[in-house]
Amino acid sequence: MLNRKWGYIALFGMLFIITVLLGWVLLRPESSSAEALTREEAKSLVENRYGGNVSFLQADKQLYYAKLDIQNHSYEVKVDSKTGKILSIQWMQTLNEENPSPALSEDEIKSLILSKAEGELVSLEKTTRGGKPVYNGVVRDPDGTATIVTVDAETGELLSEKTSPANPPRRLTENEAIAIAQKEVKGELDDVDLETENEQSFYLVEIKTPDDREATVQIHAISGAVLSVAWDDSGTD
Repeated sequence: MLNRKWGYIALFGMLFIITVLLGWVLLRPESSSAEALTREEAKSLVENRYGGNVSFLQADKQLYYAKLDIQNHSYEVKVDSKTGKILSIQWMQTLNEENPSPALSEDEIKSLILSKAEGELVSLEKTTRGGKPVYNGVVRDPDGTATIVTVDAETGELLSEKTSPANPPRRLTENEAIAIAQKEVKGELDDVDLETENEQSFYLVEIKTPDDREATVQIHAISGAVLSVAWDDSGTD
């Protein structure tokens, strides 16, 4: 009987200890687990998961609210501070719309243009290309050669650069072409046309001679050289 009595006592004692331990586990304060994830750990967790940069982090009860910047967009990421679980990620704004980069000053544009072409900046004009603001600057060197430099007004990116010779070749006028043709073939002017073929311009001058024949004189529009003379004898017997 004595052994049985001590057995009951030992059994009840073990049950009491188990009950106390179980109650402590279930009812212990949550404050110790609330700090399972530190601010730095939450920041690293979000950045490692999605890339980008966490620019703002706020703790609220058992949650972390992070502002994550990825390229030109910002997102709000909600993190469980105890488990580290990402609860949600939501787009907030486009950075280049809310915080546009300041446009370059005119002096900065002038310096950029002069770094692309040597000489004197003789004109600067702000206009648009493809809906974006651009600057067109004309730089003239000591020899008189002009370079037109076009740059993005906001970023300073070089968009185009075109150089024109100081004395570009001049095209003959119609009267000059007619005079050359009549010197080549005597007669009266019937017609004159300016045509371009294979990037070469030339005049076709039709001359009617006193003996009722017709010649077409082809003249180079730049040099004035006679390229050919074609006779039309269809009206003769």
